[in-house]
Amino acid sequence: MMSAALRRHAPIFFMIKPDGISREAEIMKMIDPVASVIARRPFDPVEMDRVERLYAVHKDKPFYPRLMNYFRNQPVIAYLLCERPDTHYQNGFYPSFIDLVGDTDPAKALPGTIRSLSADSLEASLAEQRAVRNLVHRSTTVEETLAEAPLFFWDHVCDASKVSGLPGIAGRFFSQAGDGIFFEERVESGMRRCRLLSSVEALIRYQDCRGGDGDSPGQSRALVETRVEGTRVIKEVTPPVMH
Repeated sequence: MMSAALRRHAPIFFMIKPDGISREAEIMKMIDPVASVIARRPFDPVEMDRVERLYAVHKDKPFYPRLMNYFRNQPVIAYLLCERPDTHYQNGFYPSFIDLVGDTDPAKALPGTIRSLSADSLEASLAEQRAVRNLVHRSTTVEETLAEAPLFFWDHVCDASKVSGLPGIAGRFFSQAGDGIFFEERVESGMRRCRLLSSVEALIRYQDCRGGDGDSPGQSRALVETRVEGTRVIKEVTPPVMH
């Protein structure tokens, strides 16, 4: 089931690749009429484990090693984008954004698309045994965004109505155990997966309150407010000890 936060923000994961960094302003000007920015986060350089997981689906393809070399020790800028309330999407937000980005091969990208800004081509990249320079990456489905966005926005709080304060050790533990894009929904699903929230409990508020740098999850604490059949419950929780 799609979460309320996901329905409300209809996000898409978008990333400016190393060859597009210098053209960020131009690219975002093209995006502005189509999408609003929820979050922006630069990585300089980007950690290779994020890139490897982002492109894991291509791991067995011949171009994968060249793609990894392209990103090594290079910067990227990750974005979470959502549909604009003042824009009408004839075919929906995702198809409209995918059309704006353009073909994977810049030589085939239609004029006015983001990738048409690149002078590279798939043919040239194959001849030179390197990755194609097509400026950007984008998720093509909500499911892809669900898989890709947390690689770069693992601690992002979009809807903070249930979260107080900054993410702590316990919150990071629960968010890694949970599902979703935003920190709030991952923490909630993570606590349910750890059986710290029952199926009849509705999460009202979450706040990390103990745990410092260097502490293990088992040494951390969080304050949780829930409602069970109309009764308000406040309790302290700690991540389970993993053996």
